[in-house]
Amino acid sequence: MSAALEEARLARCNAAWPIKRLRRIARLVGGGTPSKGEESFWSTGTIPWVSPKDMKARVITETEDYITEDAVDGSATSFIDEGSPLMVVRSGILRHTLPVALAGRRLTLNQDMKAFRLSREIDGSFLVWWFEGQSKDLLLEWRQFGATVESIDTRSMMNGRIALPPLATQKAVAAFLDRETARIDKLIAKKERQVDLLHKRAKQAAAELVTGATVEGMATVETGLDHIPRIPAHWSLLRAGHLFHEVAEPNTDDLPVLSVSIHTGISDRQLGDEERDRKVNLIEDRSSYKCVRPGYLAYNMMRAWQGAVGVSTVDGAVSPAYVVAKPTRDLHSLYYQFLLRTPPFIEQMRRGSKGITDFRLRLYWEQFRLIMLPVPPLEEQRRIAAQAERELAHADEVAARIVRSVALLREHRAALITAAVAGQIDIRENLPAVISTSNRDRFRLVVGAEIIHQHRSNPKFGRVKLQKELYLAEAHLGIGELQGNYFRQAAGPLDRALIEETERAVEAAGFYRASQANGVGTSVTYTPLSNAGRHSAELKSLLGPRADALAGLIVLLRDFGTEAVEAVATLYAVWNDALMDGRQPDDSTIVNGVLTEWHEEKGRKFKDSDLRYWLDWMKRNGLAPRGQGPRTAHTMTRDLFA
Repeated sequence: MSAALEEARLARCNAAWPIKRLRRIARLVGGGTPSKGEESFWSTGTIPWVSPKDMKARVITETEDYITEDAVDGSATSFIDEGSPLMVVRSGILRHTLPVALAGRRLTLNQDMKAFRLSREIDGSFLVWWFEGQSKDLLLEWRQFGATVESIDTRSMMNGRIALPPLATQKAVAAFLDRETARIDKLIAKKERQVDLLHKRAKQAAAELVTGATVEGMATVETGLDHIPRIPAHWSLLRAGHLFHEVAEPNTDDLPVLSVSIHTGISDRQLGDEERDRKVNLIEDRSSYKCVRPGYLAYNMMRAWQGAVGVSTVDGAVSPAYVVAKPTRDLHSLYYQFLLRTPPFIEQMRRGSKGITDFRLRLYWEQFRLIMLPVPPLEEQRRIAAQAERELAHADEVAARIVRSVALLREHRAALITAAVAGQIDIRENLPAVISTSNRDRFRLVVGAEIIHQHRSNPKFGRVKLQKELYLAEAHLGIGELQGNYFRQAAGPLDRALIEETERAVEAAGFYRASQANGVGTSVTYTPLSNAGRHSAELKSLLGPRADALAGLIVLLRDFGTEAVEAVATLYAVWNDALMDGRQPDDSTIVNGVLTEWHEEKGRKFKDSDLRYWLDWMKRNGLAPRGQGPRTAHTMTRDLFA
């Protein structure tokens, strides 16, 4: 089976790259663990000792453990040179991931690691990228099944084959991936910070609402309490024990088992098997479980100090480790859920908890009932809770869109690596020296601004059309400075990072802002900002005669809808890729390439006759490729969809 998998993997590689066995170009070096009983091996160590837990970065320079020269001399470990590829060969993580890295300095390994000493015909950085890009296939080919702990069959690995380009190409691919993945990682990090900031702002807004900090023009009074120094004058203060009383209603077997999260409060449904295994240990005998009813407050005694408190919206059962409390008066329980999950009140629960360390803290009812809580009028409680819920729900909705875009960027990153190390992307070896990142960003800004500006009153223009015209600007007009990395996606040639960076740059320059009025997944429109249209001088300076060619392309496609431009760009890419492969495809080959080799959606979206119509139109209007520019990377392969 592994031989068939290897053949399939090699079939997806550039046919011009020679095939080599790993044992012909590299030698394995193992590691070991110096005696833990020998203090001199560890106490003053300065030599990094790499184990699987250290394999969290692409380049390893620091480790959790360090050893001495005596430890190297007195054990099975040995020195590994800087620049050597490293791999985890024995660990549970090999069930799903193949951790690899480069040695960023001279270091040593433990017995679960291997290093590669390379011949002169292979570049270490390229090999690490190759391992990462092909990791899904390589795990299937090399992983040993049936062992107690997952491990790599090193004999199979070293007999494994790699499509290996010339050394200069290897270095160009590695430099390309270093640059492009750093760009994507930077974008991902920025989006993750946005998500964090969104949640922090929403929680702060909810906290201000429930503590009365947002009530304007209304008298306030001092409370004498550290956790809530002032409240509106028409509010009162009562201890929690005067608002709720503890209940322990026995469980009945037909009630769903609920949980209390530090993030979302009480669940409103039965936990699934996977969630239950991850979150709670379910006791077979549920007679000790406690009932909760709609409006009841519940908190986890062991995690209250982290904010594990909530209000139930359904009948259910909770663990015996939870405290359940029923309102003693007419109040809106959801208001108190939001209140008790604010930092000042979480701190009050922490102070009331008993235990010598955080993980042993317990908040018993006797301490919880003493916490002083504000009591707004009932209708105000409802209004505040509804507003707080809207603030948090809006943040969750926006954050979910960002998280989805991050997932797509991660997919794009993985596909980019796989395509580059297999020779599916045309890596022009001298391009990094010719075009700097700053120049690329300038070209993306002004070309994107020009396309948007010329379509500013066009109801048929949106994000898909912008992406396809950027691709054609690079592939057909020769604006290679855009440096797109295009993948064969459902809507045609697509570089997600390029489109996101272009839209962000166009907005930052004050030209246009992208927006989706009806939410994520709907059409994108571009709203003019104060500097709209002021990019023209720089466009002409950067493009020269190509500016006129760009204007002609925009006019040519102006009246076409999204589907028509998608068809044209996809046909162009299939045709252009074939020419770069040295083929002269006929119309049937090009059309079939779109319908069966591009993306599974194409066969459902287009008919053969539709594509032949657009192909004929392209020929009549001079939109025929010359076998130049960027090659699109295939996505209809198992490793890219794994």
